[in-house]
Amino acid sequence: MRNPKFEIFVGKDNKFEFRLKAVNGEPVLFGPGFSSKSEVVHAISNVMYHGISNVRYVQKETADGRFYFQLKSPIGRLLGWSEYYHSRQTMLGGIRAARIAAKSAQVIDFAIVQK
Repeated sequence: MRNPKFEIFVGKDNKFEFRLKAVNGEPVLFGPGFSSKSEVVHAISNVMYHGISNVRYVQKETADGRFYFQLKSPIGRLLGWSEYYHSRQTMLGGIRAARIAAKSAQVIDFAIVQK
């Protein structure tokens, strides 16, 4: 069994991003790009705080029948989103995994700041 973790990295557009990996090592939540490392660290802090509450997860279904979820703050700000799932049941499993991971995940910084 692995430990859950937030991974900070620099995306293709040179923005700081994060992904939350569950205890099984699979990514369960992705965050948007930020212009600074301090912003992405703040976003992770919000996910840790709000991500443990089931009511913060919004379940969605695409027109072609795939499922995904979003994590939102109490004021409706998008904190992160999931991958696509083929069934509602697997999506609900993803939400459970994200809630567990958000509670105890360590933060790993893979971002290399280029000058």
